[in-house]
Amino acid sequence: MNQAALIQSLSVEANAIAAFGRALADEREAIKRQDFQALSTLLNQKMELAQGLNLATAAREAQMIALGLRIGAGGLLVGREIDPQVAELWRKVVFFAHKAKDANDLNGAIVNAHLEFTQEAIQVLRQGGTPPNEMYGRDGRASAGANGVSLAAG
Repeated sequence: MNQAALIQSLSVEANAIAAFGRALADEREAIKRQDFQALSTLLNQKMELAQGLNLATAAREAQMIALGLRIGAGGLLVGREIDPQVAELWRKVVFFAHKAKDANDLNGAIVNAHLEFTQEAIQVLRQGGTPPNEMYGRDGRASAGANGVSLAAG
């Protein structure tokens, strides 16, 4: 059976995963720079890439079913006759998917570390030897400091 359509789908899927991985790398750099505008743009880009990737994956899965191919233990491609080009592209898909997962896990760990640091800093401000809300009011504005000078006035 001809596997040309599957070869095309695997190529599209591999490219989509690689593009998603590049977006994750860009996201990590934006997090490091604290560039929140870039993060917003990257979120939209990642959502578009994910939609394209979902379509590519669905097409590939349907073609694999039609060809009697399946994914076996350890992510290996299993079937009667597997075109060498299909096998090579499948290895790329799996490789890029692992890299993207690792990049996503790393970005998540960085965000969690920033969040934990911020939560600890807020806790220190709340418990720093002054009565609660003396430094900041409920509206988030600075209260008057010593001699009636606003902390925000600098």
